[in-house]
Amino acid sequence: FAPPLAQRAPAPPSDAALRPPGRSAAMAPPKAVGTVYYIEHCVYKAEKALIAAKLNGLTLHKKPFDVLKDANKPEMLAKNPTGKVPFLETDMGCIFQSNAVAKYIARCRADSGLYGACFDDEGQIDSWLDFCTQEVEVPLMTWVYPVLGLMEDLPKATADAQADVRKALGTLEDTLKASKYILGGSVTLADIALVCALKEGFVHVFEPGFRKPFPKVCQWFEHCCTLPPFKAVLGSVALCTTAKRPRPVLPEFAPPARSGEKAKGDKKAQPKAEPQAKAAAKAAAQAPAAAAAAAAPAAAGAPDAEIK
Repeated sequence: FAPPLAQRAPAPPSDAALRPPGRSAAMAPPKAVGTVYYIEHCVYKAEKALIAAKLNGLTLHKKPFDVLKDANKPEMLAKNPTGKVPFLETDMGCIFQSNAVAKYIARCRADSGLYGACFDDEGQIDSWLDFCTQEVEVPLMTWVYPVLGLMEDLPKATADAQADVRKALGTLEDTLKASKYILGGSVTLADIALVCALKEGFVHVFEPGFRKPFPKVCQWFEHCCTLPPFKAVLGSVALCTTAKRPRPVLPEFAPPARSGEKAKGDKKAQPKAEPQAKAAAKAAAQAPAAAAAAAAPAAAGAPDAEIK
């Protein structure tokens, strides 16, 4: 699917690596396709749409979204009832979720190649976008967000996340041994999404020792970052030399106090339970615990929630 012809822009002039041969040269870009709202601390989610707009020769405005000030404004909820950020405001309404916004911008040029040249390409790109969300972003942001002060650091979760990121990078390494870009000889939305997500790792936590087993991934990432449309959005990307450490959670991202915490505090004042009462409680708890253990393998196969 692509937007009506009236909403499409002509393909921009670009290097052969950015557009397959035979594509038309650019004409003057149309009016802005809309405004993308984003959270400054999670700007990578909006950057993929902004890079796609550059590659498609589109004008896309951007506007930071203040979680504390804007989230509950009536006019904001009227535009975007789901409250999901980033979101794209267009003349026709709002599109929310970062991948949906990026897909919309990529499809504004049906002949630009950003969303592939055929249905098979589109399916491949969708597969890599899901891979980016589930296999890269979920573990990577579990590792990176505590460094940015967006959530509390849990050392065990971080260690597991690092292992999952290594596995995802291994998959990318194997793919990039066979081609310059994810889907072959030209940039697609798959490259854009993965570069934007991985930038958070390369800048904050992928120190040289961590990067060493993935030379093809590093080469591809650094090459993409030097391409003019990427550089115009991302700026100069400097790879980290030492992994940054977790920091305290920023006030606007601090979780609200849980009611259970008060109850836990009240427990300290209560007298210790008698041994027999403790034994009875333990026996009562064993039955549901056994049921939960039996269900655990099935639950483990469920996909992680999308981080948007």
